[in-house]
Amino acid sequence: MSRLPILILLLVLPVSAQVSGTVMDAATGLPKPDARVTLQATTTRDITNGQGEFQLPGVTGTGLVIVAAAKGYYNASTFVNPPATGVVLQLVPVPPMNDPNYQPVDPDNCGVCHPDQFSQWEQSPMALGAVNTWVHDIYDGTGTAGGMGGFVYTRDSVHAAGNPASECAACHEPETWIEQGHVPMSPVGSATPASLHGISCDVCHKVADIDMTRPNFPGIWSGVVEWSRPNPGEQVMYGVLGDTSIHVPGFMEPSYQPQLTAEVCAACHQDKNDPDANGNFEEPNGVISEPTYLEWLASPYADPMSPQAATCVDCHMPSYGATTVAVAFQPPQRDPSTIRSHRIEGTTPEFLEHAVELSITTQLGATSAEVDVTITNQHTGHHVPTGVTVRNMILLVEAWREEGNLELVDTGGQSVHALGGVGDPAQGYYGGLPGKLYAKVNHDASGQGPTFFTDATGITFDNRIAALASDTTHYSFQLPLGGGNFQVRARLVYRRAFRFLVDAKQWTLDGHGNPLADVQAPHFGHLMEERLASFSVPGPPAIAMFGTGCNGLVIGTGGPPRLGQPFTATLDGAPGLAVSFLLQGASNTSWLGVPLPIDLASLGQPGCFVLISPDTSHLAFVDPAGQASLSAVFPTNPAIVGSGAYLQWLVMTPSAPLGFELSNALSFAVQP
Repeated sequence: MSRLPILILLLVLPVSAQVSGTVMDAATGLPKPDARVTLQATTTRDITNGQGEFQLPGVTGTGLVIVAAAKGYYNASTFVNPPATGVVLQLVPVPPMNDPNYQPVDPDNCGVCHPDQFSQWEQSPMALGAVNTWVHDIYDGTGTAGGMGGFVYTRDSVHAAGNPASECAACHEPETWIEQGHVPMSPVGSATPASLHGISCDVCHKVADIDMTRPNFPGIWSGVVEWSRPNPGEQVMYGVLGDTSIHVPGFMEPSYQPQLTAEVCAACHQDKNDPDANGNFEEPNGVISEPTYLEWLASPYADPMSPQAATCVDCHMPSYGATTVAVAFQPPQRDPSTIRSHRIEGTTPEFLEHAVELSITTQLGATSAEVDVTITNQHTGHHVPTGVTVRNMILLVEAWREEGNLELVDTGGQSVHALGGVGDPAQGYYGGLPGKLYAKVNHDASGQGPTFFTDATGITFDNRIAALASDTTHYSFQLPLGGGNFQVRARLVYRRAFRFLVDAKQWTLDGHGNPLADVQAPHFGHLMEERLASFSVPGPPAIAMFGTGCNGLVIGTGGPPRLGQPFTATLDGAPGLAVSFLLQGASNTSWLGVPLPIDLASLGQPGCFVLISPDTSHLAFVDPAGQASLSAVFPTNPAIVGSGAYLQWLVMTPSAPLGFELSNALSFAVQP
């Protein structure tokens, strides 16, 4: 068989072959197992075996960049033309870096090469962490004009004398904390570089390691978080791509740090307090104040094998369409899903409105509407709400009849906790209304609470909803008479702080200067979800005639009884100029224990019946034509819709055996 076709195929097809080799530890000269080896900007990757060996099959092209990476080492790269065997990549360990004179890189400098990331970060909560006015109000009352109201740490905390700085700066102004140790945040308006940087690029990208056996220590805590402070002429920037290859000594030296996807977040989003002030935040006597990381860790989202697997970065740093990570050094084109926004959002409208699912089910009873409202934490990788213990959600459930907009009364016992606000519901004080407050509520040593987390000694209750869990509450709304068309509405509202604290500090803006939804109508909080359910209940007819009258006496009406309108009862067939009475009663089944109707035939007046209970009577004079009428106007009170009575005319007739005759009767029910 001719080999020419095979030769032609080999000439025209692109080169596709294996790249293989070994990754070595440059310090020890030994093979480096468990290193990542990646064809740059692709998903073609291998993890080295125990002998440091790797294989990248099916690699096509020329001048390709292969990058080796491992935690604690600088990335190592080389160019290859496949097929290539015997490739050796030397991983150089990142040396210990703890220069006390190191100054964090100014984010403006980072923005020269990374303008997207800088512009995203610049107005993020991370950048504004040190100028958050709420933090200053809680610490020393200096953030806003009303900051001295409510709890002020330096004035009110039992720990203020022994720990005057507290640990605020460890998270909110970490550059100061790293440089100077256990110190307070810079005063409001001081405009120091550290206060203007907040949680800067360097703060996160210099975390060499975080000890996850001690996740509850706050912030950049020495001994728990290893933070690299490069010596002169050295540099390191930790990241998660693991295939960056820019090496500019003293300027940019990349190192793979997989903890940046989640564990590094725990530095500030997982901590306890220290009630005995001995510097150990992992003791059982501590109360967790920032629970977010461990909530995530306990959920399926933290399991890489789970269908729900997602890290903090996956949700809070979504991709935004970019295909390069920088504008300098000819960066490779990347899959947009690998390049993440540095806006780092959390409680923005987009996140709050896509956090949970809300549903309503209704079931009609004899006199009530039974309502179940279910909240499912379907889209959040941790509890809702999460974060500091002042965060809370309020579920509000209400029902009304559309006709007359009549509010229904809930006869169940499920109501919003007083922390939802005590006062006028029209101003957002929802305590006592049908619904539920979701929060983690702590208490101090005297059992009083909630208190600020620094002074907490225990948890009064924690009814927040865990990831993928649901919470159902039940309500029983009393149905009014008359039936009608009904609506049930459930709203879930997010609040950044308990209302009593907002009022005490007179907050109208959040800590970053944005209008505070907690004090804004109509929801007095950010509306996360809203659902409506409708149902109808048949009511009694407006008018129903029954029975027969004596000698052709007939009762009638001028139209249906409606709120705010005249209702007229008419009489026809009576003797002219007779005296008549419109009888009104509450029953057509009994009167003074005697069953109705009463047949008057036994009293000598056949064909006449007492059809209703004559509880009251109203005088009317018959005109010469044998007609009479009486009118009344119902008040415009929706509560009386569906209520009614029974009417029957009595006409004084001297020729009748009993001296009177009776008409037929009617029932009426007030309409909207």
